[in-house]
Amino acid sequence: MNTRLIADAARNSSAHDGTTVWDRAFAFWLRRLVYTQSWEDPEADLAALQLPLGSTIVTISSGGCNALSYLTAQPAQVYAVDLNEAHLALLKLKLAGIRAFSSYSEFWQFFGEAASPANAQLYRKRLRPVLDDAARAYWDKRNVIGRPRYAYFTNGFYRHGMLGRFIGLAHFVAKLARIDLEALLTKDINSSERIEALARLDRLFHSQAARLLTRTPALLFGLGIPPQQRAWLGGGAPLNEVLYHRLLRLITGQPSDDNYFAWQALRRRYPGPGDRCLPPYLQRRQFARMRNGAGVIIPVHAGLRQFLESLPAREVDAVVLLDSQDWMSADEIRALWDTIDRAGSDDVRVIFRTASTKSPLEGETFASLRELWRRNEERSEIGYELDRSGIYGAFHCYVRR
Repeated sequence: MNTRLIADAARNSSAHDGTTVWDRAFAFWLRRLVYTQSWEDPEADLAALQLPLGSTIVTISSGGCNALSYLTAQPAQVYAVDLNEAHLALLKLKLAGIRAFSSYSEFWQFFGEAASPANAQLYRKRLRPVLDDAARAYWDKRNVIGRPRYAYFTNGFYRHGMLGRFIGLAHFVAKLARIDLEALLTKDINSSERIEALARLDRLFHSQAARLLTRTPALLFGLGIPPQQRAWLGGGAPLNEVLYHRLLRLITGQPSDDNYFAWQALRRRYPGPGDRCLPPYLQRRQFARMRNGAGVIIPVHAGLRQFLESLPAREVDAVVLLDSQDWMSADEIRALWDTIDRAGSDDVRVIFRTASTKSPLEGETFASLRELWRRNEERSEIGYELDRSGIYGAFHCYVRR
């Protein structure tokens, strides 16, 4: 992996002192598997994008869930772009599973349940032969005790990765605070168990220890939050307070029987196979579509702007930026949108999320960009209201004027 590119992506290059100790530390962590699933709701994305059939989509890959889930919109192409080779290796493994597994039950066992000892044999016999060299090398790599990475799928894949391990630590803290996570997830909203669990959660987040810990950048690395985004996340408010309200929205904003993000946060797994409470690519009813459409997913190891520059003009109908602009300097944001302007079709739609409640494009710095682009308030509101993950401050959808 190109470590310099990762480091550049992980810091805001407008900082006068260049890269900081925390920037370098985060760049190191960013080379690892951060997300075992994407934490942006693909159904919210598609509702905001309102794409016609046969569209070309460019998205940051992350865990690969959303790039695959966009197949439900029947696009012509989905370019899944990422500098993190671990995330691309995960997407390639999922694509291999879609092609190699003959039944939904096998696909679910490996990627949904992701905790069966039999998955080691499935990997070696069915998936490994159809992986490219880079992905095969990633999943075959062994740790210091000789355990290969593909063994993650034999003991609970969603417990791994930076975020999975961080959530595990949070569960340990919750246990010490006697917070009943099961009650938060499954009990009736008016039950005494749930009310008590919410009260204990409130006390934990407003404790002196929580205030001190959330001032430490290293703690937020586990959430995939770099130093620059940490400043946006706070927005002047104490971080313990911000994180508390984001977690409340995740837990209480949508019914838990339809919110797989809440299940991942509180149990680090999905509730079970089928069609409900799962990302679209893992749903039984979508398996045939995944198999038929997998060929339009194109993993790309590159920076997003650099990849967009390589495309023909007017090629792209949708660009999904995730929260990447929170990491960028003003010059980088301006260059990115200039590239989108060139590569985007006349009806291109751009969606992204922000840690804060405001879009970076709405400030005076980017007045010239707003001559070309406008925030579609209705679609932005749709995206925010439907986003079950609840961890971002705002959802934004931009279209050409």
